[in-house]
Amino acid sequence: MGMACTQLLEIVVPRRGRDVSENIRLYTLDKVDRLMMEQPDLYVRGVWTARVFLMVHDPSAEVRLKAISVIQHWYAPNKKRSDAVQEHLETFAQKSLSHLVERVADVDARVAAAALRCLALPSLAERLKDDEFDTLVNLVIGSRDTLVREEAALFINAHVFQEPGICTKEKPKKRGGDGSRDDGGLVGEDDRDDPLGNSGDTLRDLYNSETSLSMLVEYLENYMGDKLRITERVVGAFWPRAPSLAHWSTMVNLCLVGESQGPGRDPVTPKQRLALLYIMEAAVRRADADVKNARTSNEKDAAALKMNEACVYIIPELPRLLDMCRPEEQHTLLLSHTCKMLIDYAVDNAQSQVLVNAKALCIALRKAIEASSPMDTSKYCADSLLSLARNFDEAKQTFLDLSKSVHHQCVELLQSEGFAERIEELRPVISCFMILANRGIDMSFGSMTLLNKFVELLESRVPWMKEKAAAVAAAAESGEAIKEEIEPEMTTEDGSRAKRRRKGARPEGVPDVRLSLQLLESACISVMWHVRMAFWVESQSSGSAEDKTAAESQVAEMLQGFGNLENMRAKLPEVVSRLRAVCIELIQTDQSIYIKFHAYFAYMCLLQIAIGVSDKFSLEVEPGGLPAGPTGWGATFEVRLPKEHQEVLWSYLNSFYQSVSDVDSEGVAFNSDGHRIDAQGRLPSPSQGTMTSVRFLAQQCMEAPGEDPEAFGTLDGLPRVDELMLTVLVSRAILESELDDVYEGPLGLLLLTQCDRSRPKPLRDIAVNLMRRLRDQSKFSEDLAVQYYAMQHEAIEGVFRCSGVKAAISLSMTFTRLWGFQTVDYLERPLYVVLKEAVVSCVTADKLRLPLLDAYLAWIKTDFVQDSRCKEIADELLRRCAFLGLDAEYPVQVSRMLKKLRQLVPIEEEGFGAADADEVEITSVTRQPQPQSAEPPPETSCRNCGSFNLPESNFCRGCGQKLEVQPMAVSATPGRYWRVSEEAKARAMHFVERLKTDADES
Repeated sequence: MGMACTQLLEIVVPRRGRDVSENIRLYTLDKVDRLMMEQPDLYVRGVWTARVFLMVHDPSAEVRLKAISVIQHWYAPNKKRSDAVQEHLETFAQKSLSHLVERVADVDARVAAAALRCLALPSLAERLKDDEFDTLVNLVIGSRDTLVREEAALFINAHVFQEPGICTKEKPKKRGGDGSRDDGGLVGEDDRDDPLGNSGDTLRDLYNSETSLSMLVEYLENYMGDKLRITERVVGAFWPRAPSLAHWSTMVNLCLVGESQGPGRDPVTPKQRLALLYIMEAAVRRADADVKNARTSNEKDAAALKMNEACVYIIPELPRLLDMCRPEEQHTLLLSHTCKMLIDYAVDNAQSQVLVNAKALCIALRKAIEASSPMDTSKYCADSLLSLARNFDEAKQTFLDLSKSVHHQCVELLQSEGFAERIEELRPVISCFMILANRGIDMSFGSMTLLNKFVELLESRVPWMKEKAAAVAAAAESGEAIKEEIEPEMTTEDGSRAKRRRKGARPEGVPDVRLSLQLLESACISVMWHVRMAFWVESQSSGSAEDKTAAESQVAEMLQGFGNLENMRAKLPEVVSRLRAVCIELIQTDQSIYIKFHAYFAYMCLLQIAIGVSDKFSLEVEPGGLPAGPTGWGATFEVRLPKEHQEVLWSYLNSFYQSVSDVDSEGVAFNSDGHRIDAQGRLPSPSQGTMTSVRFLAQQCMEAPGEDPEAFGTLDGLPRVDELMLTVLVSRAILESELDDVYEGPLGLLLLTQCDRSRPKPLRDIAVNLMRRLRDQSKFSEDLAVQYYAMQHEAIEGVFRCSGVKAAISLSMTFTRLWGFQTVDYLERPLYVVLKEAVVSCVTADKLRLPLLDAYLAWIKTDFVQDSRCKEIADELLRRCAFLGLDAEYPVQVSRMLKKLRQLVPIEEEGFGAADADEVEITSVTRQPQPQSAEPPPETSCRNCGSFNLPESNFCRGCGQKLEVQPMAVSATPGRYWRVSEEAKARAMHFVERLKTDADES
């Protein structure tokens, strides 16, 4: 009987283990596991263990998960297992352990976590090779799934850290429980001796906390290396089970070890302090995120308790920590972000009383801002100072004094005699200027002189760029490489020798790419502040005199005596025009992709600002230099986009579209929700979701190391994914613009050409959104509806001229697919108007545009163009062909178009005789009576001005005159004949006979 049972199992189990149904495979695996537990001798037979082990490669995630749990049960400590079985399992593990290691990279996070949990068993972990062990350890930072990182943290806690590790023990399973892991449990009653529990004396807890943090710092040193930037993943993995990560006082004490701590304490190394600051910053950020994302009141209270303790222990020590970390840039950056998060939380939650030495903290923050520190450090310190200013007058005065000091430094440098030689000194000052202006104050204080200096520096870069472009063009024409010759010494007007420079090198006094980006941003921010103040005063002028006086006094307080409101308001249009002009020149001539992109968005931003204030004042300048007067509807001010500027913007936009034409074939991945980058040193700086992809690229260029990165070529070109991202962003600027000349002009027309399916999908989505915007606007008036189709017509024409008829047909078919399955009434006539003009314009004497007729075949769709209008288009096309002498023999394209048009028109023939057996004459048609109006409808076209109007209109929308009543037309159309197939006639006759039968029966 036993042999028969064994033979049956040998036949059934292998077949059902490969069954097509995953439920049967899972059931088979469960029964095999139960059978092996009941008959331990099956372990010794390697065929059974191998069969289970091979199931870890099953296509179903549930089967793989069950197989790993079975293997984990095998190697769990079990004293009842015999020595023979234990020896066989050890031998089997040595041969097949690599297959289990592969499962830690499973596509299903549950399977990968289960594989890690299984490999964490001592009997398996001790057999791992060094490379396999490092692979498991690195999953705590390398995996994208939180569950896998947490299991990797438990593996590290068990096999990397010293006993007892830094994680708390799990709650003991209650009798009758579900047996699931309680990840959030603290120590239970049986864990009173747990060194990391809340019980015990304070000294022991402090010692254990220091030991835990020291082990974590040592792990970061050994395994993270230069990847400390992603310490947040390690902290996030250990956070639910490591209480020491919230022991803020211990972190502060470890950072201050060796700083006035007395003898007997060895100071931590700079690398150890850096790792500790990374842990502190990541822990504070995680605690702050828990407060914001808490779902229940208990979770929110627990997270708030951790943040309150962090504020109590860290904020009072911030002045000492900032002074200690000032020599190290990375240390100061991490500490400044920690300071920002804690102060923001403490100010927003005033109920938690925190002892703060406001004066000392303000002094330390000001020193950090004024130092030549990274931009993010200054930004976080400025944010902290502004948050403190909400509660402390000392912080408000410190921020104002700091702003005035930076303003004075900037003015002194720009007005100094040897400024050309000191231009490099301006970069850190402008950096601080830009950061403070972005935080909440006009750093120019209304000074138009300072703003003009910024524009002059930007203008000085244009001639140098033109010189370099001319040199490159001359070298390309001659076929020789550009020689870096040293120019001869020249004597200046005062008799001194001018400094010699290489030809093509940046002259003195010309800003490099880093300073140019800062000047562009600083100038735009200053203009925004000036426009905001002027608009505020203008908007209050329409009210009472008291409101206007209050607004003027408020602006005067913001200017602090550096500028004058009347002078600023008078010179503002001129400065804005100069800034727009220099942005266009930089886009046209500059060779840096960063400056071109920054100048493009600066220009588009200035256009948006001008539109926003166009109801109060103008930012345009007349040819004589005076501000432009109101010319728009309702005495508003027009925003102009000169043709020269449109051409430059069009060329810049087109250059992007040409560069990304083949990104799909290259497999470039793009995600509109986020942009993945490799961490390099301290970049990207830690943030709470405020760092955007574009800001990171610009800041990376602004903080490029070296004396002149532009000259030495340290600013490499952008990768393909970054080019695609910039292309999408410049296209979005067209889509979201409020100026008609932008999204309805040549720029919008160029963007519409990207609707074709051959274009990259992220770019195609932007173009489709523009088309939807134009369609939504078409419901407001017939002119906008005509423009909706006219822009599509012009886009097809442009593609035909540039890329040929195939590209034009493809774009036309894309447009028609976007129209949908049916049209609306207000779009029917505009489509007819545009289609008629498009079809007739394709017939020319030289016949070069005839292939374009094929592109408009897709526009002739049922229910989109009425039958009568199709006949009118066909008649007009025939008249055009006759006028050009093409009626003797119609071209193929014209014949196809006529055939397409006549498919939607009833075929009219004269003189049908009795021989036409397949034709049936329709002699009468019964229709339901329609209500007739007392007087006929007016004409849709005005005889006075020629404007087209809606059929229901009584007055012309162009001139306002009453439309004349349209006379009742008397139809003289001969009888119509319709071709009807034999099948249709048979169905009709059958239907008639059935109607007669039903009538007789009733």
